[in-house]
Amino acid sequence: MNAAHPGVGLPVSTARPARAAALPEILLTMANYCGTLAAARSLGRRGIRVVVADGDPLAPARWSRHVARTVDCPQIEAEPARFIDWLLSLGAREPGRVLCTSSDSIAWMFARHREELARHFRIYVPCVDAMYKLLNKWRLYEVCVDLGIGVPPTWLPNGVEDLSRVQREARFPVVIKPQTQILLFPHQKGRVVHGAGELRSLYRDFVSATTHSPILRELDPRVTAPVVQTLVDTATEGIYSLSGFVDESGELFVVRASRKVLQWPPRLGVGLCFEDVAVRQSLAADVARLCRHIGYFGPFEVEFVYSDGRYKLIDFNPRFFGQMGFDILRGVDLPYLVYLAGMGERRQLERAVREAREPTRGPAGVYCHRIDLEVALRLQRWAGRISRRDCERWRVWLSRNRVTDAVMDREDWAPGLAASAALIRRAVHPRANWRSAHER
Repeated sequence: MNAAHPGVGLPVSTARPARAAALPEILLTMANYCGTLAAARSLGRRGIRVVVADGDPLAPARWSRHVARTVDCPQIEAEPARFIDWLLSLGAREPGRVLCTSSDSIAWMFARHREELARHFRIYVPCVDAMYKLLNKWRLYEVCVDLGIGVPPTWLPNGVEDLSRVQREARFPVVIKPQTQILLFPHQKGRVVHGAGELRSLYRDFVSATTHSPILRELDPRVTAPVVQTLVDTATEGIYSLSGFVDESGELFVVRASRKVLQWPPRLGVGLCFEDVAVRQSLAADVARLCRHIGYFGPFEVEFVYSDGRYKLIDFNPRFFGQMGFDILRGVDLPYLVYLAGMGERRQLERAVREAREPTRGPAGVYCHRIDLEVALRLQRWAGRISRRDCERWRVWLSRNRVTDAVMDREDWAPGLAASAALIRRAVHPRANWRSAHER
């Protein structure tokens, strides 16, 4: 097994698999996430038994043919302490599984409880301080400034009375963002502020509409204060994304690049469409340097926007992510790399990283969540936000490219049906979708 990273702690547990002759199982959570489904398919195809924990019967990953078993569990966002107690109890009964991080809250909670979890699971996460620096936008901003990594101008006001400085200094539009999505309820990306005159009212609205779990507030009382950040127009350049894996030594580092060309909601949303692009080596070096400085290891996705002649970092996701299936198609099987790292299989991990560093053969194509794309196009069309011609342009874009779909797969079709059923369930409460369609 690997030695611990200096100052980081034990990355791999000493738990023994229940069946020594078989590959240890992997436990995946958050079955509604596209990254979880991509991981289940990747690992299942390799003959690794996949267990999915989620209480939602329509969560797509629960229905994958590559999932050997599903179990119900408490919702981490609603009951984080109960979720960890449930997980520790499961691990005590059935030890030896590999754990993976599939959301911000999961990543932080696993890091916070990693020594307890490592008694029963094989877990590959850094210390909680490293994880929190990446998941807290203000702390990430401060680290990037110290390292000379480009970031958009960002402020952390001390309440409404401290917004005068932002009004004087900011170049509008700006966006009000939560410091972190960890245990945030309800999940919200933020508020777009188009002029100084509406900053105070939208700031008050955001603060009153969201809250973090007491578990997080006890550790960081200032976490409830949102940040304000310059909003960069991405209509032309899109959002540049670097995703990959880094081990605890920092030596095993592999990365792919993509461009987010469409998201929903349009200004502050989840990526629906991505295109393959070349890796900008200077940005990859910045990401590697940032990981070494903080002490992070594991999977990652880092987002950049282009502004004032340079790329600027806006988000770091130290976990699985939605378009991960696109990376798997392009030769970087992130779930498998995490699995090998969690197992402490250094030689196999080195070989897998070497293979992943090889250039992609053949056309990489594009990534798309076709179900959500069609919903987004229809909603914006009904709201008068886009033309019929624009809708058709995206459908032509799909027809002309090799598509990695978020959920639909001819060989694994049940998750697509579950996602469609979940869409019908969401349609019963259309107000949020209608607001998104009218977003400026």
